[in-house]
Amino acid sequence: MHQTLNIPPILELYCASFKRRLFDFITITPKGKHAKQEEALAILTDNETEEFLYGGAAGGAKSWTGCCWLMFNCLNYPGTKWFIGREELKRITESTLITFFKVASAYGVKLNVDFKFNAQKNFIQFANGSRIDLLELVFKPSDPLYERFGSTEYTGGWIEEAGEIHFGAYDVLKTRIGRHFNDRYGILAKLFLTCNPKKNWLYTTFYKPFIKNTLEPLQKYLAALVQDNPHIESGYIDRLRRTKDKSTRERLLNGNWDYDDDPTALCTYDDIISIFDNNHIQKTDRKTIVADIARFGSDKARIGVFYGWVLVEHVEFAISATTEIQDAILALRVKHGIPADMCIADEDGIGGGVVDNCKIKGFLNNGKPLPPKETKENNLVKSKEEQPNYSNLQAQCIYGLAEIINKNEFYIECELTAVQKEDIATELSWMKTYKVDDERKLRVLPKEKVKENIGRSPDWRDLFMMNYYFELAFTREVDFGWD
Repeated sequence: MHQTLNIPPILELYCASFKRRLFDFITITPKGKHAKQEEALAILTDNETEEFLYGGAAGGAKSWTGCCWLMFNCLNYPGTKWFIGREELKRITESTLITFFKVASAYGVKLNVDFKFNAQKNFIQFANGSRIDLLELVFKPSDPLYERFGSTEYTGGWIEEAGEIHFGAYDVLKTRIGRHFNDRYGILAKLFLTCNPKKNWLYTTFYKPFIKNTLEPLQKYLAALVQDNPHIESGYIDRLRRTKDKSTRERLLNGNWDYDDDPTALCTYDDIISIFDNNHIQKTDRKTIVADIARFGSDKARIGVFYGWVLVEHVEFAISATTEIQDAILALRVKHGIPADMCIADEDGIGGGVVDNCKIKGFLNNGKPLPPKETKENNLVKSKEEQPNYSNLQAQCIYGLAEIINKNEFYIECELTAVQKEDIATELSWMKTYKVDDERKLRVLPKEKVKENIGRSPDWRDLFMMNYYFELAFTREVDFGWD
C-alpha cells in the first residue's frame, strides 16, 4: 500500500487493492451504487484499456468519475503526475475544479492538508508529491500541432468535454502519458475522455467503430445516460425533458449521436466523412488545379489537383510565399498536363499577383454568381428573373460543393494525416446557410464567423469550393466531355 496521507481511518481498511478501495469509496452513498460508474471504474483500473471514452449524455456522473479516478490515483501512487484538460482553463476552474473539491469533501480528503491548489500556476499538489496539472486545450493558430505539450510527461490524464477540443490535442496528449512512474508502480497509461454526443473526431474515432464492433483493442466506449445515475439531483431529468430545443433534448437526454442537430448545415456529417471513403468515384478527363492563397500571408496556402471530383494531390504552405506558390502551380501543371485556363486561384490579398504571374483564372469571392454553363441542351439564361439566386460567387460555389458532397460524388484520394482529415470535416461542417438578405438571395455563414468558431481560416473548404467553379464555367468542351 502506498498511502501515507492523513486521511480518515476508514481508508486504511481498504488495503487489499487500489481498485477495491476506489470502488468502495466512490459507491458508498445514501442513494446506493451507480452501476454504470462501477463499470467505468472497472475499465479505468483494468490492465488492457489505454483510451476510454465515457458518457454520451448529460448527467451521467462523468465529472465525478473523472475526479475520483485522478484523486485516488494521486493518493495511492506518490509522486505521480496527471492532468485534467479542457478547451478553456476558465471552464476547469469554474466547473471541474468545483466538482473535485466536492469529491474530496465527500471522501474526507482535506484541502490544504492532503492537497493544495496552486491558482497561479493551475495545478493540484498532493502532500505525497503527486500532482494534477490543469491544461487549456484550445486550438491556437500559432501552435497548430500543440507543441506546447511536447516536453511534458504524465502518468495518465483526463480530457473533459472532449467534444469541444481539436483532434490535435487528443492526438498529442495520448503520446505524453505513460512517461512518469508508470513502470515503478506498474500502472498502465490511460487517457480518460468524457463527453456529450457530438459529430466530430469522437464520432469517427470511438462511436462509429463501437457501433460496428471495430474499436481498437486498446480503446473502449461506455454510454452513460442521466437515467443511469441514481445520485442525480431531483428535477434535473424533468428539466431536460422540458427542453424545447429538440437537438439539445436528443443529445443530452437521449444520448443520440446520430441526430443532425443543425438545420442550417448544408451537409450531413456522415456525407462529409464519406469523402475519405468514396473510392467508387471515377476520375474524369477534367483536370484542374485550385489554389487557396493565404490572405496577406497570414494563413496556410493550399494547392489541390483534381481529376473531376477526385483530389489526387495536395500541397500545403505554412506561410504564403508567392514565388514558391507560383513554382508549385507550374510544376503541377507540367506533372499532370493541365493547361493554364484550367487552373484557378483566389484573387483576394496576395492572390492577385499569383493569378497575373501564372496567367490563370482568378476567383472573386464577392463576384457575381455565374449563369448555367452553355451546352447544346441549355442556352445561357439572360433574363434577370432567371439569374442564379445567390448573394455572390462564393455562396453559389459553396452550395454547389454541398450538393456534390451530399450526392457522395467527391473523393479525396491523396494521403492525408488524421489531423488534416479532422480539419476538413470541421470546416465542411461549418458550411451553413445564413440569414436571407433584403433581395432574398441565398447566403452562407460569413468566413469571419467561421474563423471565430474554429479558430482558423477554412482554407480546405475554400480549396474545394473553388473547384466547383469549373462546374459552372464554360471553358473547354473537350475537357468537359461535351460533344
